[in-house]
Amino acid sequence: MSDLDWALKMDSSRGEDTMPREVTKGRRRGVHMATARDGCAASLPYEMIMEVLQWLPIKSVFRFRAVCRSWAALLSSDEFRRLHMAAAKAARRPAPPAKLMYISPTATFDSTTVYSCSFSRSSSSGRPRDRGDLLFTIEGARGNCVEVVTPAPCHGLTLLYDALDTAYYICNAATRAATRLPPSAVRGSKSTAGLGFDAHTDEHKVVRLINGLVHERDLKLVRCEVYTTGGRFGDCWRPAAGGVPSNLREFARAAVSNACTNKLSPVFANGCLHWLMNPSYFITTPSVAIMSFSVAEETFACIRSPPFWVPGAPPASWLASSGEQLMEMDEQLCLVRNRIPHGSNTLEIWKLLDYSSDDWLLNHRIHLSGHLARDLRQSQILRVIGSFRSYRSPRKKIIITTSMHKIFNKYQKMVHTYDPRSEALETILSITETHSIPEYACPSSRFGFIQETLAPVHRTDEALSSDLAKVTREILLRLPAKSAIQYKFVCKKWFRLIESENFIRSYFQHKNMDKRPKFMLVVKSTGQLSFSFAPLNKCLQEAPSHSTLLDTKVVCSKPCHGLNLVSTETKDYLCNPCTGFHRVYRNLGPNLHLPSRMPKAEEHAFTVGNKNVGLTFSPSTRQHVIVEIFYHRKDFKSRQYDMTCALYWCNSWSAAQQISVPPLPVNDMPPAYVEGMLYWMSEPRLGQCCEWAIVSFNLAKRTFDVVPCPSWFARWNSRNSCRAFVVELEGVLCAVLADPVADILDVWKLEHGQWGRAYTINLEACPGYSLKTSIVVPLAVGPDHGRILLNTGRKIGLYDPVEQTILNLHSLDQVQLASSPLLDMPSTSSGNSLTCSKEELAAEMNRMDSEIIPFVPMLYEESLACYSSVRKAKMLWK
Repeated sequence: MSDLDWALKMDSSRGEDTMPREVTKGRRRGVHMATARDGCAASLPYEMIMEVLQWLPIKSVFRFRAVCRSWAALLSSDEFRRLHMAAAKAARRPAPPAKLMYISPTATFDSTTVYSCSFSRSSSSGRPRDRGDLLFTIEGARGNCVEVVTPAPCHGLTLLYDALDTAYYICNAATRAATRLPPSAVRGSKSTAGLGFDAHTDEHKVVRLINGLVHERDLKLVRCEVYTTGGRFGDCWRPAAGGVPSNLREFARAAVSNACTNKLSPVFANGCLHWLMNPSYFITTPSVAIMSFSVAEETFACIRSPPFWVPGAPPASWLASSGEQLMEMDEQLCLVRNRIPHGSNTLEIWKLLDYSSDDWLLNHRIHLSGHLARDLRQSQILRVIGSFRSYRSPRKKIIITTSMHKIFNKYQKMVHTYDPRSEALETILSITETHSIPEYACPSSRFGFIQETLAPVHRTDEALSSDLAKVTREILLRLPAKSAIQYKFVCKKWFRLIESENFIRSYFQHKNMDKRPKFMLVVKSTGQLSFSFAPLNKCLQEAPSHSTLLDTKVVCSKPCHGLNLVSTETKDYLCNPCTGFHRVYRNLGPNLHLPSRMPKAEEHAFTVGNKNVGLTFSPSTRQHVIVEIFYHRKDFKSRQYDMTCALYWCNSWSAAQQISVPPLPVNDMPPAYVEGMLYWMSEPRLGQCCEWAIVSFNLAKRTFDVVPCPSWFARWNSRNSCRAFVVELEGVLCAVLADPVADILDVWKLEHGQWGRAYTINLEACPGYSLKTSIVVPLAVGPDHGRILLNTGRKIGLYDPVEQTILNLHSLDQVQLASSPLLDMPSTSSGNSLTCSKEELAAEMNRMDSEIIPFVPMLYEESLACYSSVRKAKMLWK
């Protein structure tokens, strides 16, 4: 039987006659619609179609939208949505089987997948399920830090929270729709939010409580703001109508602190959001335990504590979890009391009977005994998220979720059902997840219920779903990065579009799909920084003046997810050369003044000072990290050394974090970044090992390891003039052995755990690229003809492996200087300026690689990547 036949049968069984009414053409375009059966010309009245289609399940409603344009408009209208939801609420339509929703991160941790699962074990094996059915993916929600704020849907909608990006999402798992809420301008030390529903206005509201910042004058200040879906107050957060009364601020601060510390989100029941307070936040146990917020009136109140709380008694322990949580069951507010930490293997569920009298009743006592209950007793996080009734049986079952740390960064998440009548405990779902974010604790809850409803997630124009918005997006994707940044300020809609993670990712993919190397030059700047960026073709066409020549040694990294690292002796700069964004990080090394223990640094075009700095990227946190290795002592005669290692998280202004040093000393060549890993070549002149080896750093585990070099690499000795280093080519780790005697670069690549020879670069017939006078580094492989891009610091060229020739793209020797009557150039040996002739200036520029290079070429990727949420970004356009 088809969905339509079933709906017609259900409608006819009611025995109700629906009389058609007169409607205007402008109000309803689809007054009469063909039945599309047998090609007949018969038609049905509008009201009859509405009566029939309201019986359809949501999945069928979406299928029927494809019948024709009239049906698509009808089934998408607010009128039909309200009728469909009213029919479900009045129990006129058979309820579908209850389903569980859970979220899980994608493999790259940059998105969140939403799954559904039935409340039963696998029918084939009888064991707990290890996966569900994929519903949809929420792009941009960083799945490793996303949690379900409202396990029990609020009139069909679920609130999600991305702790890493401090962003909220509203989703409807039944319709597979989700939207990200706009960011709030209010900052605080701690905050918590919940989702409620205003029955008077038929609107969902997200309510956020924020504790004041530490530096604010009024430390007890607590703010409350509301976001209303549907756009009646605009697509923005606004202060709550009633605010937080001064006599309730202490309770509000305790509620926010308890929610953040123990990850206890507010619960919506009886038209109010409820926050649980922890008695340990007070000197003595207060007489109230819960703070409530009326979603309709936007006012606060307090609810008295349950009978097992003794008002006036000292709390059990300071800032310890009291073992209680709030939940909604049978549309009533309930409190779960976890007695496991107190030696009793029980869970108690107390129900609030009356708001006026604040009477509590012990509704259920769950005994956790036996082998199966061991997982619940040993779990780090235990939550009771609600109850359900099967469509086959009216008996209620209670849902319990647990999270347990297994090994390393693996966590086991489980869902259990408990039958209060038979006291049977059953595990229905068991999944294992990877959590690789040490800065953030694992999410408290990833599970919730699915409620079959057509409730919309967003009804404003900010969704950018119109055809005009799609065209606008395609146009913005084709603009230069500098122009795209400027167009953010056209309107709020464009600002949100360009600032979104999805657009930034799409822009990066669109601009770099050809994988062609792109260059800029790092030149001197007259601003706050000692350098800025200039297009390569502009510098080749125009003769540079002395004001654009660098007087500071700089070293540039290859692009890493749209950003570059520019290093000087004392500072590192995270830069986006396309937009001018930069952020400064001072090194730890120069603060330790140990000149007597340091030899003269071996200078060349790719090293600066006594440090080795690399830029890596965390796929889980979606942020860049600077890894700095600084030598405090380096003695090649005794082979002794002393070094430190520190991490700088680029999305935070906190101090550098010291970590353990690598197992082997590293040489002075820059590291290579490949798929979340950094690689250095070891320094065989230091330490006990005289062989070349590759040192790797895993950012997710924060551990170093050693990767053997290709067996063809010879053992280093004092008479060996070869130099070894690592590079990244075509996304693969490569080891390079430079032989200055033969003028040959041997490039080996590591694929599937095996080394293989990739390229042999013969530079004997290539003047200006001789390994006897300079270090030559392979930068990239061109997308056409397999030509290899080489860099000496002073020259950039394309090497043809077949012809064994080089096509020069840029050379400092070919740059013509602009003449000036009084042309001066800062000296490389002192901070003073001197007046010199044009011939002397040319000689100054043509010094060896060990001196300052007037302007440095840098490989970059066109992107909009930046970190502007903490402090306003500074710009360095040239």
